[in-house]
Amino acid sequence: MPSHIPLAAADRKRLATLAARAALSGVTLHHMEGDFVPHLFVCSRWALTREFTDLDAVERWLDLVGGRRAAEGVPPT
Repeated sequence: MPSHIPLAAADRKRLATLAARAALSGVTLHHMEGDFVPHLFVCSRWALTREFTDLDAVERWLDLVGGRRAAEGVPPT
């Protein structure tokens, strides 16, 4: 089991930005320690829950869920 490894300052800011993007798409984004990985990111929308081990994967998934407009920071109409 890995010991606690805090997120770097740049990753904390990126996580906050991705959490805001997620919220615009109706998705919740949580960061926690994983059992076998130092960081686990969990996204939930309705009955769908996805786990990711890095912020790049979270960002790609949010691009799929929210579409191009969400990636550009444009709220849904």
